[in-house]
Amino acid sequence: MCSAQRKAFCAIVAALVTSLGFAAQKQRAASGPFNKIWTVALSQYNQSNEAGISLTQLSNGTIVVGGNDANQQNYCSTHRQPFYGGAWLVAVTPSGGNNVWQKLYSTCASAAQSAGVVAHTSDGGLILGGGDFDNPACGGGCGWFAKLDSNGSIVWQHDLTGAYAAGAVVIRPLTDGSYIAVGNESPTYAEILQGLIMKISATGALQWSVTYSETDQSFPGAYTGGNFTFESVQQTADGGYITSGVADAKFSFGYTQVLVVMKLDGSGNAQWTNVYYSNDWVSGPAGDAKYPIFQTSDGSYVLSGTVEQSTYPFQELFLLTKLDSSGGVLWQNGYGGSNNYYDVSRESAGAVATADGGYILAGESNVFLQASTGWIVKTDASGNILWQKVYTGLTSQGGNQFNDIIQTTDGGYAATGESWTADPTYGGPGLWLVKTDSNGNIGTCSCMQNTSVTPQPLDLHVFHATFVRATPGLTFSVVNIQSKTTSITPTTIYP
Repeated sequence: MCSAQRKAFCAIVAALVTSLGFAAQKQRAASGPFNKIWTVALSQYNQSNEAGISLTQLSNGTIVVGGNDANQQNYCSTHRQPFYGGAWLVAVTPSGGNNVWQKLYSTCASAAQSAGVVAHTSDGGLILGGGDFDNPACGGGCGWFAKLDSNGSIVWQHDLTGAYAAGAVVIRPLTDGSYIAVGNESPTYAEILQGLIMKISATGALQWSVTYSETDQSFPGAYTGGNFTFESVQQTADGGYITSGVADAKFSFGYTQVLVVMKLDGSGNAQWTNVYYSNDWVSGPAGDAKYPIFQTSDGSYVLSGTVEQSTYPFQELFLLTKLDSSGGVLWQNGYGGSNNYYDVSRESAGAVATADGGYILAGESNVFLQASTGWIVKTDASGNILWQKVYTGLTSQGGNQFNDIIQTTDGGYAATGESWTADPTYGGPGLWLVKTDSNGNIGTCSCMQNTSVTPQPLDLHVFHATFVRATPGLTFSVVNIQSKTTSITPTTIYP
C-alpha cells in the first residue's frame, strides 16, 4: 500500500494507512469458518483505506489482528480539535469471528501510529511492534514497541529513538520471556537502510542492538549505499538466530534485489551469510512481501518469500526452498502459474510451518481470476502442493490481498489483509479476516475456489556475502500512546 516508502521505514511498520470503511450489515453471533471485512468511509472524499497487517492467536483462543486506521476519532479528539486514526487492533472469537474487543492506539495527532506486527506471549497477552510518527526525536518515524494484556491494555511501551528511522518487521518471544526483533534502521536523512536486530528484555528494556550494512565488497553485485533490511528471524537450537532479508544489487540488466540469509550467534554476531539470485530470478522488493525462515528438526532451514524474473515479463512467484545447515540449496520451488500477461503471485503474507511438518504460504495472485485475489498454498515438507485456493472478499474484481497467515489451535488457518469494496463512491480497501478449516475451506462460501498449478523449478545460486557490523546508538524512550475502545461492525461475507 506504501509503494516507494515501503523500502524505507514503512517497510518496517507495514504501512501507515488511512481509513475506515462504510457501515456494514449488523453482526450476528456465528460459529465455524468465516470471511469478514471491517470498513467505514467518512465521505466520498474520505474513502475507506485500511488493512490488516499482522495477526496472532492468544492462549485463550482469541484471534487478534493488528492493523491501521485513519478515520475513527481517537482518544484525544474533541469537537473543537478533532484527531483521527492510529494503530487499530481487532480481536475476535476463533469460531465465527464474533467481536471480543477493538482498540485504537494513538497520541494527540491524526494517523500518526501504526501496528506492523503482533505476536502472542506466554502470559496470555501479546507483544506489538509498530511505528510512531508523532515523536520529533525521529524524523522518519520511531519504532514503537508495546506489551499488551489479553484485553489490549498497555502493560509497557517504548519508542525506539537514536536514528532518523528505525523499527521492526518481526518480533518473536523467546523461551526466557525476552524478545528478539529484526527490521531496519536509517541513521540519517539519506534514508539508506541497514539491517537491524535487537534483543528486548521481558520487562521492556533494550538489551542490545546490532546493524549490518551493505558495501561494494558485500557480494557480487553489491554497492555501497545499497539498502539492506532483515525480514525474518527465528531462534536456532544452538541459542543463536537465523535471519532472512533483502538487499539491493546492481547487475547488467539493472538495479534489483537479492535474498539474504544470515546465521547469527546469541549476541548478534554473523557466523555465515549467503545471498541468493540467478540470471533469471531475483528477490521481490523488501516490504512488498514477507520472507520467513524456519529451522527444521534436522538442523537445516526452509526459506520462503517472493522471487521475480529479472527480465520481461517480470513474473512473480511464491518461493519455498530448503537449505542445508550452511545455507546451501537442497531444493527450490516457485508457485504461481501464468495467464499470458504480467503475472503476479506475491507472497505478501509469508508462510508458516504447520503442525503436520509442511508449510502454508499466502499472499495475492492475479493469475486465476484475471484480478488480484488472496491465494493460499498448502505444501508438505518437500514442497509438494497438497491443496491451493483463491479467496475473495467484498468483490472478485481485484483488490484482495493477504498480508499475514497463522495456523490456529484447531488445525485450521486464519489470514488477514485487505479487500476492496466495489462501491464507486465510497470505495477503498477494508481490514479483511478469514478463518478456514484445515483444508482451506470456508464452509460452502462461493468466495473461494480451487486452483491448479504445479511447482515451478527455479535456479537460484548461492554466493557468500559479508555485511559490515556496527553498534547503533539506539535507545528506548518514554512514550504515552493511549487507547480508545471502538465498535465497528464488519461486513460478513460468510456465514
